Amino acid sequence: MNPDERRKTLKKAARRTRLRKWVIRLGVVLLLVGLAIGGGVGAALFTVYQKLPDVGMLEDYTLPMATEIYTEDRVLLTRISGQGRYDPIALQELPQHVQDAVISAEDGRFWQHEGVDYLGLARAVYINVTKGRALTGASTITQQLIKNLFLTPEMTMKRKVAEALLAFQLENRYSKQQILEMYLNLVHLGHNVYGVEAASQIYFGKSARQLTLAESALMAGVIRSPAYLSPYNNPDQSNKIKEIVLREMLKDGRITQAQLDEALKAEIRLVGLRRSYPYPYFLDYVMYRLRQDYGQIPFQQGGWKIYTTIDTQLQSYGEKLLKQEQSRLAASGAKQAALVAVDPRSGYIRALVGGVNYAESQFNRAFQAQRQVGSTFKPFVYLTAFEQGKTLYDTVKDEPTSFGGYRPQNYDRRFRGNVSLLQALTFSMNVPTVKLAHMEGIYRVIQTAQKAGVTSPIAADLTSALGSSEMNLLELTGAYATFANDGVLVRPTPILKIVDHTGTVIYDHARAQERAFSTVVVRQLNQALQNVVTAGTGTRARIGRPAAGKTGTTDQAYDTWFVGYIPQLTTGVWAGNDNPSATRGGGGTTCAPIWQKFMAYATRRMPVQDFPGAEIPASKATADPSATPETTASSENTVVEITPSPSQAEQNFESGNEPVAEVTPFVTPVPTRTPQPVKTPPPSRVPSATPSRATQAPPPASEENTVLEMKLPEM
Repeated sequence: MNPDERRKTLKKAARRTRLRKWVIRLGVVLLLVGLAIGGGVGAALFTVYQKLPDVGMLEDYTLPMATEIYTEDRVLLTRISGQGRYDPIALQELPQHVQDAVISAEDGRFWQHEGVDYLGLARAVYINVTKGRALTGASTITQQLIKNLFLTPEMTMKRKVAEALLAFQLENRYSKQQILEMYLNLVHLGHNVYGVEAASQIYFGKSARQLTLAESALMAGVIRSPAYLSPYNNPDQSNKIKEIVLREMLKDGRITQAQLDEALKAEIRLVGLRRSYPYPYFLDYVMYRLRQDYGQIPFQQGGWKIYTTIDTQLQSYGEKLLKQEQSRLAASGAKQAALVAVDPRSGYIRALVGGVNYAESQFNRAFQAQRQVGSTFKPFVYLTAFEQGKTLYDTVKDEPTSFGGYRPQNYDRRFRGNVSLLQALTFSMNVPTVKLAHMEGIYRVIQTAQKAGVTSPIAADLTSALGSSEMNLLELTGAYATFANDGVLVRPTPILKIVDHTGTVIYDHARAQERAFSTVVVRQLNQALQNVVTAGTGTRARIGRPAAGKTGTTDQAYDTWFVGYIPQLTTGVWAGNDNPSATRGGGGTTCAPIWQKFMAYATRRMPVQDFPGAEIPASKATADPSATPETTASSENTVVEITPSPSQAEQNFESGNEPVAEVTPFVTPVPTRTPQPVKTPPPSRVPSATPSRATQAPPPASEENTVLEMKLPEM
């Protein structure tokens, strides 16, 4: 016997051994169940049976009502259930191959069993046991219909028992044809549609009455995992499942070999995921939140009225603006952008645009994309320092510094000696920011971000001070809204109220009144971030009224940001690419102009308001005159956002020689006042003996901030 044959023989022997053990265990279990049936188990089954819903209610059953989504002032935006858009279709109107494809895909013995397929169940158990993991299920079409109509999706033994008992009742009361017809009109087939008629329209642009064999097989395969197997989301896997269904149909004797060969060669044309409702990025987020909080109830049972926070004018303008900016973005190497606008006084999301073109890409970058945030994270560092007693006029020395091997650099590779915290944040200096995070403790900085509303994990090392950790645009904009709200926590929401079909209020948004930061602390930050717009890296965001904000640019400009606010509105803008690739822009040059245009439009009817407690005079600080400013018509003091060659000081530092700081002082310093007493800062809580990104070799310098290059997750 050769080695290959021996291995095969051993595998077969091991499989037989596992099967014998399984049969023995099953026999023992069945014996115990049989002995207990007259006692506790029988009583439990009887209790479950008594609590089952009456399947007779299907006599008066009508298809679920559509759930309707409205604006705040009750203008209907869309109806989101498939049944709300398409009428149910009678079984006799469907081609036989549509019915056969679904049966072969989901329940090959549908016409033989009585609601529960014992042979299918045994086969599924055998496959799962012999393979050592769950590979297949055994729910019949009848059981799936029961689960969709009467039961919750929880995976418990009690629910499975109830499902089986109800399946028996359903099979006794209704014919197989009636059960199959109900199933075909209720099954979820992806993209918020239920039933084969709705799915046929969204995938192929025609009635299910006209489906071909190949189209029927593809659609039937989608049932197993609608989101994953949708031909729009995963065309390769969708094509594979189509072939599997066709071969199952041949195996079941429902098609011939010739029909199989013809169907495998047939070309399937998708109509494209046509937008069936306005403002799709915003409404996609609304539906995401509904699923998160309420499962499939709003989509299957329906009849709900959802009142949203959308400002349709701002949403329309945001969508239009990102499309208009495509050519400018492309010139800098960025193909995508996203925008979020939140009212900080209420948390209402007024606009949410997840990409430049929904028809080309439904991926919602406003809340689904986790990105390194760059220097937009720096305000959390300075806010931490203010909480510990520091002020805008306290100073920190900008000089070559090493933190266990991590050597942050400023955007222009220069050092400026003693600078105030106001200057350091205004011009987005990296070295003072990291020194400040080290003095106050990175754990405190992380806690500050979390208090502001950040929920994404933040790495507990000093590179996080420069934005090496990832967040999404929505949560970052929400955190800045807390700054705009004078330190009161903002929880962004797209939903105002939900009312069910009986008029009962299911949800009513309550405005948060939780103070995250004291007014003394947050008002210092607001003043500094106003200085960013008037005199620092964000001058291209000027809108002719008090505004605050922060630029952000990650290593090689993979991600560029500008998040800014006035007291009545907070807006965040991101630009970059879905796949990790460098761009030639920066937060101040790529995103700030988009923010400026959007906010100029959004504020055209808003009264001018100053931030509360503006006690510090506006800064007259200008950029270092030795820096080379970018060409701009809107600002004469825009800070450089490029990566110059390393200075001699940096070369000496890297070579191990005594570092010589190239200090370029500000020509026009920020007006100073008598400094307030400063509490002694606690020692850094960064554990020196614990390996982290902060103790690794320094990363290359970026244009605005130095962070470790981190690959984006696959989207």
